[in-house]
Amino acid sequence: MALSNDGPADAAPPQDFFRKLSDAVPGIFYTYWLSADASKHCFPYVSEQVKALFGLAPANLSADGNALFALIHPEDYPILGESIAESVQSLEPWRCRARLQVVDGSYIWFEGFSQPERQADGSTLWYGQFHNIQQYKELEQELRDSEAEYSFQARFQSLVARLSKEFIHAGGKTIDDCIDQFLSEVGEFFGADRVYLYALDDDFESMTKTHRWCRPGIPSLIAPNQTIALDNRLPWHQQILQMIEGNRVVFTGHDVERLSSDGEDSTTLATVFSVPISVQGRVVGFMGMDFYASDSWRDDLNDLLVILAGLLSGVLERHLLEERLVRQSLKDPLTGLYNRRYLMPRLEEMMQRVGRYNEDFSVAIIDIDHFKRINDRLGHMAGDAVLCRFSEIVRKESRATDIVARFGGEEFVVVFPDQGMAETALAIDRILQAVCNGGFAFQGLEIAVTASAGIASASEDVLNKDTVDELLSLADERLYKAKSSGRNRFMDSSGQSPI
Repeated sequence: MALSNDGPADAAPPQDFFRKLSDAVPGIFYTYWLSADASKHCFPYVSEQVKALFGLAPANLSADGNALFALIHPEDYPILGESIAESVQSLEPWRCRARLQVVDGSYIWFEGFSQPERQADGSTLWYGQFHNIQQYKELEQELRDSEAEYSFQARFQSLVARLSKEFIHAGGKTIDDCIDQFLSEVGEFFGADRVYLYALDDDFESMTKTHRWCRPGIPSLIAPNQTIALDNRLPWHQQILQMIEGNRVVFTGHDVERLSSDGEDSTTLATVFSVPISVQGRVVGFMGMDFYASDSWRDDLNDLLVILAGLLSGVLERHLLEERLVRQSLKDPLTGLYNRRYLMPRLEEMMQRVGRYNEDFSVAIIDIDHFKRINDRLGHMAGDAVLCRFSEIVRKESRATDIVARFGGEEFVVVFPDQGMAETALAIDRILQAVCNGGFAFQGLEIAVTASAGIASASEDVLNKDTVDELLSLADERLYKAKSSGRNRFMDSSGQSPI
């Protein structure tokens, strides 16, 4: 169908055409006037939508613009004022974004455009429009939040990777050095004021602070390695129990360190997080994180702390396993005494100190008398029981600084650091006497047990090469002589000494 070029005679714009047009389109049309001395301003024309949005009558604004300016957000007012002043000077198009308070009391973002025109009296008149851009600002904020979240997650993943690498490739660092580094990096990442690690005793009756990091200027109110009783009268006791029983992160406003001190510090923390540390499924301690400033926390903060606690738990579990393996490799599995693998390097070190610092030490090789008869008559289980009881006696009668090792079979070595022949002879006499009175028994049957020993000192002149092998050979030779002389005795450089 062809369209006619002829319009109806009454299609000419009505007199209120501009009003109807401005009311129909989105946004608000306006003219804004500012006196030459900037002492007066008004809106000679403004769309009717201003009443629905802001509750202001256009007629009132045409006389005075203060009512609309009073709705501008305080943070945006200076920026808007500066932009108007700049447009007055340059007569360049004006554009600005600001938040205005609408009828429901909330603030909404608007963007304004206008073209200035200088009037004959020196005043300025702008012709323009402003419209609601709240939706776009929200989209911008969502985008910024998304970018910030991506950045945070990337930084957190980098933190976890870096800490994992630190623990795996510790180099010359000890496990304590690695944990200190861990607490420092975690504290810096989350903006904490204190991060610390407590170990719980097996019965959950006390806790000991093992490691801590504090932001500069923040005191550590509990000294390292200080033990605190978990008294149920303390305000945070219940939170600690909840953490242990639920194996979960506990959020509290109480300051664990402050409340457990003697009350001299009056500083109050805003937030405390306690994160359980588990080894082989059992809570063995917790990581605490203190904040003095109140803040809004991420919804997933607990999950992030659990990830970090899991990393620390894994490291501690691996460290305990490694320690156990090392102990097993250096200790006799039956008696729990050190073995040859541990003993020989220690003797080498001590022998070097003899030549370098003129120190002295003695060794005694002790052998259980007629041990084969016990095995043959009562069986190997009885023999094992005798070995274990014998080990207990020797360990009990030795000093904490002495080294007690099972050398093989029924043969044992005791090393006496910083002790000469005479003192060692007294110690061995005491040990052999204790063995005689040791109360050995197996399945209700008493077993008479004695032992013999040979003693040698590292400073003896008879040693030609000053080697560990020569020292042990001398002690072994004297043990053989003690055995040959009737057993239940020891022999040193002065001769045999029966018990």
